[in-house]
Amino acid sequence: MDFERSVCPVLRNPHSYDPDTIDLQNDIKQREYWLTCLDQMIKKFIPKASILNPEDLQATEKAEKSYQTFHMLTEKLKDNPSLLNPLSVRTLLEFNEDNLRTNNLKDAWWIQKQKETAVAFDKFSARLRYIDSIVPFRDRWLEVIKGVLAGNVFDWGSKVVSDMLEKSPNFDLFDAMNTIQPRPWFKDDFELFVSKIETCPYKKVVIFVDNAGIDFVLGILPFARELLKLGTKVILVGNSLPALNDVTFRELKTYSIEASLQCSIFKNALNEKKLQCFENGQKGPCLDLSSLPEELCNTMLTTDCVIIEGMGRAVQTNFYATFTVDCLKLAVLKNEWLAKSLGASQFFVICDFQIATNST
Repeated sequence: MDFERSVCPVLRNPHSYDPDTIDLQNDIKQREYWLTCLDQMIKKFIPKASILNPEDLQATEKAEKSYQTFHMLTEKLKDNPSLLNPLSVRTLLEFNEDNLRTNNLKDAWWIQKQKETAVAFDKFSARLRYIDSIVPFRDRWLEVIKGVLAGNVFDWGSKVVSDMLEKSPNFDLFDAMNTIQPRPWFKDDFELFVSKIETCPYKKVVIFVDNAGIDFVLGILPFARELLKLGTKVILVGNSLPALNDVTFRELKTYSIEASLQCSIFKNALNEKKLQCFENGQKGPCLDLSSLPEELCNTMLTTDCVIIEGMGRAVQTNFYATFTVDCLKLAVLKNEWLAKSLGASQFFVICDFQIATNST
């Protein structure tokens, strides 16, 4: 990740921006919970390592070594939280990804991502036809937004979701729609958002995406397609380095080309550069908007809407972030502790639309 970095140019009050929603440094209960939770999550990866990386005969050993390094840190942090500064879910997850890379597990979920993405693309055209069959503007957009939210359930970094997917390997988008909270959602600004795009479509939208597979292919791509149909330029932003089953920048480009083979709207958008892909400068599954690549920041100077998807990027980080352009945050709360800390419950929905505010 050898590039110049800058602060997101459309952040409101960038000098006081804090990417981390939860302060583990000073909140003892939160620290105890998240250190244990993340330790268990990372330990659970050990028996999966060889399955996810069948060509690597040392995958299990590498995963065990990575976990032991992480575990030693969490034990020390219980007594001395200042060892990792700042101490947050974001920095702990980045530390874990660094461990995996150090032990030569550079993209541990790559095979799983490719498999799930291929399955999703088999259903892609049918999903687009179904969305196109919905004529009323608001009904069609509700289906698209529900698709993004249901797609966001497919997160292998969530214990409840990974348990669910292991027990039900055929769990699909429609099953996920029945799993998440029905409307009205915990945070439900859908009507405000759809009224805005119906009366005044955006010129340029930047979307920070989350997971590969169903999340991206059947959730985000149909969402981007509806924006393209409105004449909006769409910038898709993925991780610079692999993290869990998140989409990387390189995969974004590959998947966008695959979408163009099945849909002329994507084909034309790529040819006319109305659909573009950028990297976010991140090495973990969260999002620090104070450390973005200069190239991305330059293109964000002319955006009029930022969309942040996923629990890691929109809730565990950036839940309280505000912008000088419109912003839509979409996520499903897949952790009961996090949900309760916000006054919600597991699988409750965040559809948080903020109208642009001027910087102070």
